[in-house]
Amino acid sequence: MRYLDPVALAKLRNLSLNLRRITAEGHLTGRHRSSARGISHEFAHHRAYVPGDEIKALDWKVFARQERFYVRQYQSENILTGMVLLDVSGSMAYAAGGRPAKWENACRLAMAAAFLVLAEGDAVGLATFDTQPREFIPPRTSFGQLEVLDGLLGRSQAGGETDLAAALEAAAVRIRRRSLVVLISDLLGDCDAILKVVKALQARRHELMVLQVLDPAERDFGFAGPTLFRGLEDRQELYCDASSLQDAYRAAFQRQQKLYEAGFHGAAISYMSFYNDRPWDEDLARFLGRRMP
Repeated sequence: MRYLDPVALAKLRNLSLNLRRITAEGHLTGRHRSSARGISHEFAHHRAYVPGDEIKALDWKVFARQERFYVRQYQSENILTGMVLLDVSGSMAYAAGGRPAKWENACRLAMAAAFLVLAEGDAVGLATFDTQPREFIPPRTSFGQLEVLDGLLGRSQAGGETDLAAALEAAAVRIRRRSLVVLISDLLGDCDAILKVVKALQARRHELMVLQVLDPAERDFGFAGPTLFRGLEDRQELYCDASSLQDAYRAAFQRQQKLYEAGFHGAAISYMSFYNDRPWDEDLARFLGRRMP
């Protein structure tokens, strides 16, 4: 696979998404506690017997004490659905200083997240978006799903404009059952609108993880003197003295990051920035370590 080589897979086997605390919804047998009652190994409570209940579910010890029939109910364990939402807008193609493009890092993180969901015995799917939802691969539990996802990402290219908030909202419509939602994007856009949509996803009882993929040049703005800037999405050009913009740009970038940190932290949404001058797997391990209960 292009985005998960044997070395990366070996490292990922030591990591976990810590998904057992999520309550799953569905009918397939899996590892996660369901919001529905069913037959499993973890006792939930008793309820009065009603005609039609299976005799084997009766608790005879309770009957011996109370001379009334009660059925033992257990917490059902179902398969969790994981959906990776991946930004394919033009800004994700940005690269500087000989570093890989943000898109390359984003694809590796998407594949890593997919592997970790599958390693839990759960189902994972992928949805890409820019101004609107693009490709959609429905969740599957087979490890063959990794080949499908890797093939799609290998054929895809970041490009075009984006309305991140609107595209996220449209992509979220496809996620019907309670799920783990992994959003991978540079989050370049209307910060307030993006936070609103992500929090709305959480309000639907999804578990959210937000992985922001950035290049250090977007943080440091190390340009100086007369510089021509060309937009990766709208292709507009701006020729200016970059030195005169440094302080204002850096201040604006820091404001944006603080808004994201405060917004996601306040909503108890797992969030971290991944810069492509650092090993993505090490940062992923650090991010997942923060999620430990």
